[in-house]
Amino acid sequence: MPKTYVMSISIITPHHNDFKGIKQTHDSLIKQDSEQWEWIIVDDFSDDPIKESLIEYLKNYPCKNIKLVFNDIKTNASVCRNIGVDHASYNHLVFLDSDDMIAEDFISNRAIEVQDFAVFKNFNLIDEKGNNKPAPTKDSNYLNHFLQAKFIWQTSAILWNKGFLIKIGKFNTHLKRLQDIELSIRALFLSNNYRVIDNKVDFFYSVSPINIKKTPINIICESVNYLISHLNNHYALDKEQRGLLTGYYFLCVRYFSRSEDKRDLNHVQNSLKVFYKKNYMSYFGYMRALLFINLYKINLISNDLFLKLNRYFYK
Repeated sequence: MPKTYVMSISIITPHHNDFKGIKQTHDSLIKQDSEQWEWIIVDDFSDDPIKESLIEYLKNYPCKNIKLVFNDIKTNASVCRNIGVDHASYNHLVFLDSDDMIAEDFISNRAIEVQDFAVFKNFNLIDEKGNNKPAPTKDSNYLNHFLQAKFIWQTSAILWNKGFLIKIGKFNTHLKRLQDIELSIRALFLSNNYRVIDNKVDFFYSVSPINIKKTPINIICESVNYLISHLNNHYALDKEQRGLLTGYYFLCVRYFSRSEDKRDLNHVQNSLKVFYKKNYMSYFGYMRALLFINLYKINLISNDLFLKLNRYFYK
């Protein structure tokens, strides 16, 4: 018999044309050692055959705690997650992507009291070949790690108090990328009561190498520009925190390093200007980064050296 727990959790999964992933997530949920969960699938305007397959599949597994919500237009994962929050019955929320996997005790391990949010910091990363390794974790200033573009936990690592998440505005739908990062930064700034738990690994996050065809460099740079401008406008960052944010400039450089088109360097250079104008970078730091760009443009330094120099000075 399954264990019975007082705490109930709403699991929210955004989905677009990933029927295989939905079936995988469903298989994980029905094997849970707790029945105290509901699953909200928000379909982001999948192709009609996928939607029909999903409806037919769930008919074979009638379950009162599975909700299927269809969007009328294509949006994005953040919009879908916010819609899922609106449909959630319980005050404890987890966002789970359809390509990630959970152990049988994932739900029961999260049957805890949550004031604002709790982070289950230990999870494993699974690459495209199915290999897994522990994700990086830190035991110091969590906010500063995120401000430096060191992403020490992932969306599904967080157990949210629904009331707190709604209070701070849920996911920022203006961002095309880095939405979960911005939300973690915002939550760390605004929370008076959160926990970081040194848990056993019960969550497996699928990762893949940077693919600029899926995430073009202009989208990354635009998102970085929005994020650092938003932080500048809404938070009183101290000198140390402002200095950390050049890690996001290096993020632009890192994505560019996978590009085969030197014209993409213009997006990196535009982001560099934003960092300087927002006083995240000194004049000397700006001119040094600009020098690296110009040297690379005229082939005086290699792509590898361009990346290494920027990592050393700005990461």
